[in-house]
Amino acid sequence: MKRESLNIGWRFRLEGGLTHIQTVNLPHTWNDKDGTSEHYRRGVGIYTKTFTLYKCIGAEYYLEFGAAFSCAQVYVNKALAGSHEGGFSLFRFNVTKLLKSGENEIEVRVDSADRQGIYPHTADFTFFGGLYRGVNLITASETRFDLDYFGSDGVKITPVLNESGDATVDVKAYITRPRKDLKVNIALYCLGEKTDEMQTECENAHAVFRITSPHIWQGKAAPLMYEARLTITDGIRKWDERNIKFGIRRAAVDADGFILNGKRLPLRGVAMHQDRAGSGWAVSGEERRRDFELIKELGANTLRLAHYQHAPQVYDFADAEGICVWTEIPFISRYDGGDENALLQMRELIVQNYHHPSVVCWGIGNEVTMQEGDPLPLLKKLSALCRELDPGRFTVQACFTAEDTDSEVSKAADVTSYNHYFGWYTGDTQDNAEWLDAFRAAYPDRALGLSEYGCEGIAGRHSLCPRRGDYSLEYQAEYHEQMAKIIAERPWLWATHIWNMFDFASAFRNEGGVKGMNNKGLVSYDRSVKKDSFYLYKAYWSKEPFVHIAGGERRAAEGDRCTIKVYSNLPEVTLFVGKDRWGSETGDKVFTFEVPLKRTLRVTVTAGDCREEAKIYPSKKKKLGEDDEVKRFSAYPAPEGKFSIHDKLAQIMANAQGKALVEEVLKEAEEYLAARGKRMPKVSHAMMKMAGGMKVTRIISMLGDSVPEEMVEKLNTRLNAIEK
Repeated sequence: MKRESLNIGWRFRLEGGLTHIQTVNLPHTWNDKDGTSEHYRRGVGIYTKTFTLYKCIGAEYYLEFGAAFSCAQVYVNKALAGSHEGGFSLFRFNVTKLLKSGENEIEVRVDSADRQGIYPHTADFTFFGGLYRGVNLITASETRFDLDYFGSDGVKITPVLNESGDATVDVKAYITRPRKDLKVNIALYCLGEKTDEMQTECENAHAVFRITSPHIWQGKAAPLMYEARLTITDGIRKWDERNIKFGIRRAAVDADGFILNGKRLPLRGVAMHQDRAGSGWAVSGEERRRDFELIKELGANTLRLAHYQHAPQVYDFADAEGICVWTEIPFISRYDGGDENALLQMRELIVQNYHHPSVVCWGIGNEVTMQEGDPLPLLKKLSALCRELDPGRFTVQACFTAEDTDSEVSKAADVTSYNHYFGWYTGDTQDNAEWLDAFRAAYPDRALGLSEYGCEGIAGRHSLCPRRGDYSLEYQAEYHEQMAKIIAERPWLWATHIWNMFDFASAFRNEGGVKGMNNKGLVSYDRSVKKDSFYLYKAYWSKEPFVHIAGGERRAAEGDRCTIKVYSNLPEVTLFVGKDRWGSETGDKVFTFEVPLKRTLRVTVTAGDCREEAKIYPSKKKKLGEDDEVKRFSAYPAPEGKFSIHDKLAQIMANAQGKALVEEVLKEAEEYLAARGKRMPKVSHAMMKMAGGMKVTRIISMLGDSVPEEMVEKLNTRLNAIEK
């Protein structure tokens, strides 16, 4: 089999209107510039390419697409080659009969518009349209490893590590047009050396290897891999071949946490989207590699690939680095009855990523009760399909905070994790500890994890007195200091995933004065800023010695004793002010020093052989004023015994008049947005339950400037008329 890139020299235009034709190379998205705009372009993009081919007698040809969001129709020389629905998986079409010797034309119509029955529909991230992972032309023999089964390589390798310590490796090859005069040779290699070899009939290419002392894939400690080299041959000629890497390991989970190869291994890491500033989803292999270098530097041992199937290279990186992966389909927030498409995307996810030892579980859904609809029947079908295709891995789902812990939905997967944002959207950070302990007490036999937790920290945004809702890097760091400690004290949490490793585009967001972005990342969207929270977790997870001054070059209150915070994974840190040694502190990950600040200071910290310098500038502010949120709403009255926007939504909803007013306001908001050509998402019971813990001022702040001040004033006046 020969695979040739067709990524260079496509002509592209957007359908409709006066759109011009441009020449582009793949990967490509048409939302690379407007992906952070509320009105980013969704619809049909048309790609065309001509190329010359001299057809070989007996050869067959496939077009292979890495991904196209979200629906694609492919035409070859004006004839339909095939259609694909789903924006994240690899797909192929046999185009042998449509190609001719000489010049050929490919046209691909990619539609990124929302379609009934095709997931995802709504989510907190931008949906980038385009051919964003590249296209290949495959030339294959008539007798070959199957290329028509859901984007697979035509080989299924199932390694099983037994309790005794030995292993079996079941290798099954699926052959298109098998011949009696051909054999399939299967050889296993590890660390560059052949460990075993078998030859089978072409018509029944199946072999079981027994390994008495296998090399084990041990996660980050020792991510040892095997390679199966399969060849269809007549003894002289190779008709087709596959080289497939796999790992031998055993993964399980119970109420006391995750187990890898019989040993407890608490999984601690991050979730990740696939977009980047300037590229959207059309990222290069080199950009993915650099992202993985940052994850390695952080020291994480697990990665949640949210909220869809990622590029093959990402799974390869995880295999090689020993990082345990949670991977999932884009069944998010809203169930629309589209069972068939969700099942298709799950089948493609499993079939295409079956051989990766890093993948320890399959995710069947994320916050699927956020909007109306009953997702339970589909969740059950997805779980059953996972067990059918891959009984060796467990299923997981990420539940919405407001989801009843005893509901059937919360128990639809083998393992449940929760998305909790206590300390950011609602409540206090310590509420996470109380919730986790309450769950543990109520369900001592159920495994539990945190599939998402985090808060916004806008790169460059600082606060002298950080508090929830100020979007400062300082509050984000304080929040994560508490969360890291809460998690470290609960090793029975099977996996915890920070939301998010990187800031990412979310077109409909407007928070903290930044439009179109979710700023919960540990690293900025353009990867230029590692936020302080990044270094906090590096102190917890990485073995590479380092020291970091939180805040970097920053301002502090003039005349006060300035607190200098330092993160390090070494046990002792020393501070120098100017050239003078100020003192040393012993501790664990977080170190603080207090020094007087009357002029600009140049400070240096050392830990072992590590050092870092920073400047601290006096601020003209003698005292810190109220944060922006408090300032904005301080003028709105809150009469004693009356409701106001300073009350929590749940308190208002508990009052009959208050509930009626809230429902009326929601209807008015829907009409207000509709008059401006916008659609308000459905507000489900689960969403209202989560929002109940927030003050109305907090909810308004999160909506940004989409809520005009006159509406806020009117709402507060109406609330002031209702007695508590």
